[in-house]
Amino acid sequence: MTRQKILFFFEYGTLNGGELSMLAMLGALGQTEFEFVAAAPASGMLPERLEQCGVEVLPLVLRDTRGQRRPIDQINSHLLETVRRVSPDLVHSNSLSMGRMIGRIARQLSVPCTAHLRDIIKLSERAVCDLSQNAGLIAVSHATEQFHVEQGMLSDKLRVIYNGVDTELFRPAAATGILKQQLDLHDSAVLLANIGQICLRKGQTVLAQAAMCLAEEFPEANYLFIGQRHSEKAESIAYENSIEQTFREAGIEKRFFRLGFREDVPLILNEVDLVVHTAHQESLGRVLLEAASCGRAIVATKVGGTAEILADGISALLVRPGDHEALAAAIRRMLTDRELRIRLGRQARTAAIERFSLPAAAANVRAFWKSFL
Repeated sequence: MTRQKILFFFEYGTLNGGELSMLAMLGALGQTEFEFVAAAPASGMLPERLEQCGVEVLPLVLRDTRGQRRPIDQINSHLLETVRRVSPDLVHSNSLSMGRMIGRIARQLSVPCTAHLRDIIKLSERAVCDLSQNAGLIAVSHATEQFHVEQGMLSDKLRVIYNGVDTELFRPAAATGILKQQLDLHDSAVLLANIGQICLRKGQTVLAQAAMCLAEEFPEANYLFIGQRHSEKAESIAYENSIEQTFREAGIEKRFFRLGFREDVPLILNEVDLVVHTAHQESLGRVLLEAASCGRAIVATKVGGTAEILADGISALLVRPGDHEALAAAIRRMLTDRELRIRLGRQARTAAIERFSLPAAAANVRAFWKSFL
């Protein structure tokens, strides 16, 4: 059987939720029916991970040596050249921004173009027009779909397909204590984890403010921030520094741990007592799927697609975004009620298995692509 070739475009070479979700999807689909080729920036961990999955990687150069976006005409020429070199049966962009770039050249291509919408951000009329040149768009949640329809996107272009999580890789396991050993913490220490890119949208400063409120009440609580800051903008650097500064001002800087990017997230999730997700907006947070699959107790902000993963009081505690007092109250409730943590974690695991399995997600994406081939 002749395999159909799909060319993927990735705007960044870093490993964030969107990239990790697609890597998991490619692994689940395999290359029996499809042949996968990817175009991605050479820097970052993504190219290596793609090659480990057996995916050929071509260089994608969207920025100049100063890190500035190249002129549109140069980008268009580069994208056209890459597509013609690969001669795929379908082109898929892994992000909204990349989907917009491909949309600008879609009419010059003889193959269908599709894209993932993984963000909930305000769009200009021009951006909506560019995205609409794709034959189809995958929205990762109903909240994402609704937002884009309200922005002017035609609903018949959109298909909601949830990201999937590997429920065998991310599964409950007894804590080993290894993370506490690595951090030189006592066995009685309580670990709260915030996992995700360090940026304004993820709201980590709200957790720092909540930690101030809880400092005296829970002296055994330790706060782990797992993830990297990718932006080099001055405001982004200042934001990252402000997180630690808040802990320092509260006199609890010794209970603040910045762990950076970690490959061992399944292990970490089973070592911590509570996952705290503070995003101001979220289309469908991958770390929430992973934490739920591991049966972790979760406190999260009720934004975007989060309520499609978790139900308040049933599988997690959900709070208003940006409200550190409400966040502190939810954390307090979790830390003082072990049975609640266990019950909510079990329900979260059940939801992950029933509604977000990786094989089901892969089958839905396969059917989506097949509808254009």
